Amino acid sequence: MGRIEAVDRKERILLYLKAHFSATLAELAEQMGLSKQGTLRHVEALTELGLVARHVQRASSGPGRPAHVYRLTAAAADRFPQGHRELARELVDFLESDQLERFFEARTARVEAEYAGRLAGLDWGGRVRELARLATEHGHMTEVVERPDGSLALRHCNCPIQDVAARTPHPCSHEQDMYRRLLGGDVSRSTWQAEGDSSCTYEIPQGVSANREITRSVNDKGKARLNG
Repeated sequence: MGRIEAVDRKERILLYLKAHFSATLAELAEQMGLSKQGTLRHVEALTELGLVARHVQRASSGPGRPAHVYRLTAAAADRFPQGHRELARELVDFLESDQLERFFEARTARVEAEYAGRLAGLDWGGRVRELARLATEHGHMTEVVERPDGSLALRHCNCPIQDVAARTPHPCSHEQDMYRRLLGGDVSRSTWQAEGDSSCTYEIPQGVSANREITRSVNDKGKARLNG
Protein backbone atom coordinates (compact mmCIF):
# COMPACT_ATOMS: atom_id res chain seq x y z
CA MET A 1 0.00 0.00 0.00
CA GLY A 2 1.28 3.44 -0.86
CA ARG A 3 1.64 6.28 1.55
CA ILE A 4 -1.58 7.76 2.92
CA GLU A 5 -1.86 11.38 1.92
CA ALA A 6 -3.11 13.70 4.65
CA VAL A 7 -2.32 17.24 5.69
CA ASP A 8 -1.55 16.61 9.36
CA ARG A 9 1.20 14.14 10.21
CA LYS A 10 -0.48 12.99 13.39
CA GLU A 11 -3.65 12.29 11.41
CA ARG A 12 -1.56 10.28 8.96
CA ILE A 13 -0.28 8.13 11.81
CA LEU A 14 -3.82 7.56 13.07
CA LEU A 15 -5.02 6.64 9.59
CA TYR A 16 -2.15 4.21 9.07
CA LEU A 17 -2.73 2.48 12.42
CA LYS A 18 -6.45 2.26 11.68
CA ALA A 19 -5.73 0.54 8.38
CA HIS A 20 -2.95 -1.74 9.65
CA PHE A 21 -3.95 -2.29 13.33
CA SER A 22 -0.36 -1.91 14.56
CA ALA A 23 3.04 -0.71 13.36
CA THR A 24 6.57 -0.37 14.58
CA LEU A 25 8.25 3.01 14.80
CA ALA A 26 10.34 2.11 11.75
CA GLU A 27 7.22 1.29 9.73
CA LEU A 28 5.58 4.56 10.73
CA ALA A 29 8.75 6.51 9.91
CA GLU A 30 8.89 4.94 6.45
CA GLN A 31 5.24 5.77 5.84
CA MET A 32 5.73 9.33 7.03
CA GLY A 33 8.95 9.91 5.15
CA LEU A 34 10.61 11.09 8.37
CA SER A 35 13.39 9.92 10.63
CA LYS A 36 12.55 7.66 13.54
CA GLN A 37 13.22 10.49 15.96
CA GLY A 38 10.97 12.86 14.05
CA THR A 39 8.19 10.27 13.89
CA LEU A 40 8.58 9.48 17.59
CA ARG A 41 7.77 13.07 18.49
CA HIS A 42 4.42 12.79 16.73
CA VAL A 43 3.72 9.36 18.25
CA GLU A 44 4.51 10.63 21.76
CA ALA A 45 2.13 13.55 21.25
CA LEU A 46 -0.63 11.13 20.25
CA THR A 47 0.20 8.98 23.28
CA GLU A 48 -0.19 11.97 25.58
CA LEU A 49 -3.59 12.61 24.02
CA GLY A 50 -4.58 9.03 24.85
CA LEU A 51 -5.04 8.08 21.19
CA VAL A 52 -2.08 5.74 20.74
CA ALA A 53 -0.48 3.18 23.06
CA ARG A 54 2.73 1.17 22.84
CA HIS A 55 2.60 -2.62 23.14
CA VAL A 56 5.20 -5.36 23.33
CA GLN A 57 4.98 -7.85 20.47
CA ARG A 58 6.80 -11.11 21.02
CA ALA A 59 8.70 -12.71 18.16
CA SER A 60 6.51 -15.21 16.32
CA SER A 61 9.30 -17.79 16.25
CA GLY A 62 12.61 -18.19 17.97
CA PRO A 63 14.12 -16.30 20.89
CA GLY A 64 14.27 -13.00 19.07
CA ARG A 65 14.05 -9.70 20.92
CA PRO A 66 10.43 -8.50 21.38
CA ALA A 67 9.42 -5.53 19.28
CA HIS A 68 7.48 -2.48 20.36
CA VAL A 69 4.46 -1.70 18.24
CA TYR A 70 1.93 1.12 18.36
CA ARG A 71 -1.83 0.69 18.25
CA LEU A 72 -4.87 2.91 18.52
CA THR A 73 -6.65 3.12 21.85
CA ALA A 74 -10.42 2.89 22.29
CA ALA A 75 -10.52 6.69 22.63
CA ALA A 76 -9.25 7.05 19.06
CA ALA A 77 -12.48 5.58 17.70
CA ASP A 78 -14.11 9.01 17.88
CA ARG A 79 -11.62 10.29 15.30
CA PHE A 80 -13.18 8.09 12.62
CA PRO A 81 -16.67 8.02 11.06
CA GLN A 82 -19.30 6.63 13.44
CA GLY A 83 -23.00 5.92 12.96
CA HIS A 84 -24.08 5.08 16.50
CA ARG A 85 -25.07 8.64 17.43
CA GLU A 86 -27.40 8.94 14.47
CA LEU A 87 -28.81 5.49 15.25
CA ALA A 88 -29.46 6.50 18.87
CA ARG A 89 -31.28 9.63 17.75
CA GLU A 90 -33.43 7.63 15.35
CA LEU A 91 -34.31 5.09 18.04
CA VAL A 92 -35.40 7.82 20.46
CA ASP A 93 -37.57 9.39 17.77
CA PHE A 94 -39.07 6.00 16.87
CA LEU A 95 -39.91 4.66 20.34
CA GLU A 96 -43.01 5.69 22.26
CA SER A 97 -42.61 7.69 25.47
CA ASP A 98 -43.64 4.77 27.69
CA GLN A 99 -41.08 2.53 26.00
CA LEU A 100 -38.36 5.11 26.62
CA GLU A 101 -39.48 5.39 30.24
CA ARG A 102 -39.17 1.63 30.79
CA PHE A 103 -35.78 1.54 29.09
CA PHE A 104 -34.25 4.37 31.13
CA GLU A 105 -35.84 3.04 34.32
CA ALA A 106 -34.09 -0.31 33.79
CA ARG A 107 -30.84 1.36 32.73
CA THR A 108 -30.84 3.58 35.82
CA ALA A 109 -31.49 0.59 38.11
CA ARG A 110 -28.43 -1.16 36.68
CA VAL A 111 -26.21 1.90 37.10
CA GLU A 112 -27.56 2.55 40.59
CA ALA A 113 -26.77 -0.98 41.72
CA GLU A 114 -23.18 -0.45 40.58
CA TYR A 115 -22.88 2.93 42.29
CA ALA A 116 -24.49 1.86 45.58
CA GLY A 117 -21.77 -0.67 46.34
CA ARG A 118 -19.10 1.99 45.97
CA LEU A 119 -20.94 4.51 48.16
CA ALA A 120 -21.90 2.21 51.03
CA GLY A 121 -20.24 3.10 54.35
CA LEU A 122 -19.11 6.58 53.28
CA ASP A 123 -20.18 9.79 54.98
CA TRP A 124 -22.08 12.51 53.11
CA GLY A 125 -19.04 14.29 51.67
CA GLY A 126 -17.38 11.01 50.81
CA ARG A 127 -20.46 9.81 48.95
CA VAL A 128 -20.67 13.01 46.91
CA ARG A 129 -17.01 12.82 45.91
CA GLU A 130 -17.17 9.12 45.12
CA LEU A 131 -20.28 9.74 43.05
CA ALA A 132 -18.33 12.36 41.10
CA ARG A 133 -15.61 9.80 40.39
CA LEU A 134 -18.17 7.23 39.26
CA ALA A 135 -19.91 9.72 36.99
CA THR A 136 -16.55 10.66 35.48
CA GLU A 137 -15.84 6.99 34.79
CA HIS A 138 -19.11 6.94 32.86
CA GLY A 139 -18.08 9.90 30.70
CA HIS A 140 -19.60 12.89 32.53
CA MET A 141 -16.29 14.65 33.43
CA THR A 142 -17.77 15.54 36.83
CA GLU A 143 -16.33 17.94 39.36
CA VAL A 144 -17.38 18.68 42.95
CA VAL A 145 -18.18 22.34 43.67
CA GLU A 146 -18.06 23.55 47.27
CA ARG A 147 -20.69 26.20 48.04
CA PRO A 148 -20.21 28.97 50.67
CA ASP A 149 -23.05 27.56 52.81
CA GLY A 150 -21.32 24.18 53.14
CA SER A 151 -23.43 22.43 50.54
CA LEU A 152 -21.88 20.69 47.54
CA ALA A 153 -22.73 20.46 43.87
CA LEU A 154 -21.94 17.95 41.16
CA ARG A 155 -21.14 19.63 37.85
CA HIS A 156 -21.23 17.42 34.77
CA CYS A 157 -18.96 19.10 32.21
CA ASN A 158 -19.79 16.54 29.53
CA CYS A 159 -22.88 14.60 28.56
CA PRO A 160 -21.96 11.27 26.95
CA ILE A 161 -25.52 10.87 25.61
CA GLN A 162 -26.18 14.51 24.73
CA ASP A 163 -27.91 13.70 21.43
CA VAL A 164 -30.39 11.47 23.27
CA ALA A 165 -30.87 13.81 26.24
CA ALA A 166 -31.70 16.64 23.86
CA ARG A 167 -34.63 14.61 22.51
CA THR A 168 -36.16 13.18 25.68
CA PRO A 169 -36.08 14.18 29.38
CA HIS A 170 -36.20 10.57 30.60
CA PRO A 171 -32.45 9.98 31.15
CA CYS A 172 -31.97 13.26 33.01
CA SER A 173 -34.97 12.84 35.30
CA HIS A 174 -33.95 9.30 36.18
CA GLU A 175 -30.39 10.44 36.85
CA GLN A 176 -31.61 13.13 39.25
CA ASP A 177 -33.87 10.65 41.08
CA MET A 178 -30.98 8.20 41.34
CA TYR A 179 -28.78 10.86 42.96
CA ARG A 180 -31.55 11.60 45.47
CA ARG A 181 -31.75 7.95 46.49
CA LEU A 182 -28.00 7.43 46.62
CA LEU A 183 -27.33 10.58 48.66
CA GLY A 184 -30.37 10.29 50.88
CA GLY A 185 -31.67 13.81 50.43
CA ASP A 186 -33.10 16.36 48.07
CA VAL A 187 -31.04 16.98 44.94
CA SER A 188 -32.01 19.87 42.69
CA ARG A 189 -30.74 20.77 39.23
CA SER A 190 -29.52 24.34 38.77
CA THR A 191 -28.13 24.11 35.23
CA TRP A 192 -29.07 21.78 32.39
CA GLN A 193 -27.40 21.31 29.03
CA ALA A 194 -30.75 20.44 27.47
CA GLU A 195 -31.80 24.04 28.16
CA GLY A 196 -28.66 25.53 26.64
CA ASP A 197 -26.39 25.65 29.70
CA SER A 198 -22.74 24.67 29.35
CA SER A 199 -23.02 21.96 32.03
CA CYS A 200 -25.51 20.03 34.15
CA THR A 201 -25.24 20.94 37.84
CA TYR A 202 -26.89 19.12 40.73
CA GLU A 203 -27.15 20.99 44.03
CA ILE A 204 -26.78 18.80 47.13
CA PRO A 205 -27.70 20.40 50.46
CA GLN A 206 -25.82 19.36 53.55
CA GLY A 207 -27.75 17.50 56.22
CA VAL A 208 -27.51 13.77 55.57
CA SER A 209 -26.23 11.91 58.62
CA ALA A 210 -22.67 10.70 58.26
CA ASN A 211 -23.67 7.41 59.90
CA ARG A 212 -26.49 6.69 57.51
CA GLU A 213 -25.91 3.49 55.57
CA ILE A 214 -27.03 2.91 52.03
CA THR A 215 -29.05 -0.26 51.65
CA ARG A 216 -30.51 -1.54 48.45
CA SER A 217 -33.96 -2.92 47.91
CA VAL A 218 -35.08 -3.55 44.37
CA ASN A 219 -38.72 -4.24 43.65
CA ASP A 220 -40.14 -6.17 40.72
CA LYS A 221 -40.00 -3.06 38.54
CA GLY A 222 -36.25 -2.64 39.02
CA LYS A 223 -36.55 0.52 41.15
CA ALA A 224 -34.29 1.19 44.13
CA ARG A 225 -35.04 2.89 47.39
CA LEU A 226 -32.87 4.24 50.20
CA ASN A 227 -33.52 2.94 53.71
CA GLY A 228 -32.31 4.90 56.71
